[in-house]
Amino acid sequence: MAERLCLRLRLEPYTNTSFPERVIHHTLDEDLLIVVDAIIQLHPGWKAAGVVARGFVERLFLLDSMLLDGASALRVDFDGRCLVRRLDSTAEAAARLAISAASPSAADHLAAAWVATYGLAPDPDKAFSEAIRAVEEVACPLVEQRKAEKNLATLGTVLGELKGNAHDKWELSLPDKGGQRRGVTELVGMMEVLWQAQVSRHGGGQKSRRQEQEEAEAAVNLAVLLVHWLSTGVLRRKA
Repeated sequence: MAERLCLRLRLEPYTNTSFPERVIHHTLDEDLLIVVDAIIQLHPGWKAAGVVARGFVERLFLLDSMLLDGASALRVDFDGRCLVRRLDSTAEAAARLAISAASPSAADHLAAAWVATYGLAPDPDKAFSEAIRAVEEVACPLVEQRKAEKNLATLGTVLGELKGNAHDKWELSLPDKGGQRRGVTELVGMMEVLWQAQVSRHGGGQKSRRQEQEEAEAAVNLAVLLVHWLSTGVLRRKA
């Protein structure tokens, strides 16, 4: 971990005797939170087991409590394994619920999208990419199992399927104003919003550009809802 931490902080290769002193010196010159964030990400405690793992997690909870008591704008993200911006508790709870309900691969992408949006070094382009991949990890095998097995399914092909011949084969587990099961039009609309808003997907086009931070925040929170719905059976085939 020490060698990778030095690389993150742009320090010279470490020696066992110089490493602690040089990190402390760097911390005095730079932002302490950058060092703390790097240590959390690279700590071997994530891969440890037994007493070591419990001790590491207990220290993280202590750090998170200290950040809260100190009215910090940051908190420890146990899914993304780093520091992230502290948001409204309802939004954070929704993200945790979606991550816990999703498949491991979808959960990993959604956690990565959250960190890319709200971490110490936001990356809106990555946030969009990870958010869409999180939705694809759930939607593709659900709607287009055969294509998904051949790695041919994307959110775009899922949209085509739900808008095309298979439109009447799907429903939402929510009633419409007449008390009947609602169709998929609204869900397709939300998916299209996410899909079409990724203007950073292809380079060279007239409309291609970097995503903006506010776009990434909207996208990742929309992905949270979509992943949770798709993971918990809100979209289902008609009987």
